[in-house]
Amino acid sequence: MYITREDVAAAVSRAELVQLSNDEGYGEPDWQIVDRAIAYACELADGYLMGRYALPLETAPSILRHLCTDIARHWLHQRRINAAEFPKPLQAAYDNAVKLLVQIRDGKIHLGIRAAAAATEKPQPEGGAYHVRGKAKQDWSGY
Repeated sequence: MYITREDVAAAVSRAELVQLSNDEGYGEPDWQIVDRAIAYACELADGYLMGRYALPLETAPSILRHLCTDIARHWLHQRRINAAEFPKPLQAAYDNAVKLLVQIRDGKIHLGIRAAAAATEKPQPEGGAYHVRGKAKQDWSGY
C-alpha cells in the first residue's frame, strides 16, 4: 500500500470523512470503507506501474502517495455524489492523477527507482563487428 488511513484523513476533514464513509452520516469514519478506497487507489496505480517497475515498490515515492490520495478521495466521493454534481476541483485532481500515472507508465516521468527490466537484466557484453557470408544471389528474372 502506498498510502495509509492517516494520509486520507489528512487530505479531507474529519467531518467530510465521516460523511463519505459512514452510511449513517455521524459518529466515526467507517475505516473498512476507507480501506477499500485505499486498496482501489493502490491497485489502480499498480496497474499503471506494472510493466515499468518491479512490484510491490519497497518505498512509495511522495508523488505516488499524492496521486493515490487523490484517487482514494475521488472513490469516496463517488459513493455519495451524483456525477452531475461532482466537485470540479476533485474531478480535476483525479484526472490529473490518472494522467500522471499514464506518463509514468510511458516513461515520461520517472519515480527515481529502478525499472523492472533494469532490475532483472544482466549487463550484456559489448560485441564486435559481425561478418555474415551467404551464397551469391540467384537470377530469377527469366521466370
